[in-house]
Amino acid sequence: MADMTLQELVPQVAAVLGGVCNRGIISDGGSVLVIDAGIGVGEAQPLRAAAEERVKQGYLSLFNTHSHGDHVFGNSVFADCPIIAQDAVRTVLAEKGEDQLAGWQQNPQMAGLIGAARLTLPTVTFAERMTLHLGDLEVQLIRVGPAHSEGDAVAWLPGPRVLFAGDILFNTIVPAMPPGGDSAGWVRALEYLETLGVAQVVPGHGPIQPPTAVGQLRSWIIALRTRVAECVVSGLDRDATIARVGPQMQNNLPRGREERLPNAVGQVFDDISRERRTAQKDG
Repeated sequence: MADMTLQELVPQVAAVLGGVCNRGIISDGGSVLVIDAGIGVGEAQPLRAAAEERVKQGYLSLFNTHSHGDHVFGNSVFADCPIIAQDAVRTVLAEKGEDQLAGWQQNPQMAGLIGAARLTLPTVTFAERMTLHLGDLEVQLIRVGPAHSEGDAVAWLPGPRVLFAGDILFNTIVPAMPPGGDSAGWVRALEYLETLGVAQVVPGHGPIQPPTAVGQLRSWIIALRTRVAECVVSGLDRDATIARVGPQMQNNLPRGREERLPNAVGQVFDDISRERRTAQKDG
């Protein structure tokens, strides 16, 4: 794990890089909002220390962009603060979080990253959106999922036009597509982000790139869905679809972390198959 670094995007707004996922710190008027805690205590402690340096007469709070452990298992370091998330994040963590944390702690590589973390649920939830005011900075927390997960939400600062996209955006690498997401919803989420007029965007994973990266990922997922749909229509099963589409994607639209492609193709196969069953039932 690389050392934590802060990259100032505009005054009072910084991307936090160097962890398993990218995070953020927003501060103004003596108050601070942290974007995602990280995978465990080792990542969250220096993040909290950096945030505390910016807290004056105001408050410190944490926003979880979604429920996956690499973003929320550091929550316990912020247990005395309001932890904000979309409704589904708390629901999923309450139902599955303990089992996932225990499973990751049994993996020697993951256990070292998680440390002495304990599951800590969001304490403030919202359905569609919530607006926070940190001094003169307005921060809109906006639901955009299900997409990468059941409860995806982003942090949008309309003043400086800065977006913390969470795992709606993976730059240069194959996006993780775990169960619980929705690839069609992911395309719609990216389309929505493209309407915001973003000046700077922080991805959940990968390097910070110009906002055109949002459209590039949208095009990649559309291409993946198109190729998988062709296989489903022609009668190929899941394994055959993975064998065909994975190499096609890497040859035509290459990205790093290509070992994720079989899972990504498989999840999209499940999405397309479910969509077709629903359409047939409704028809």
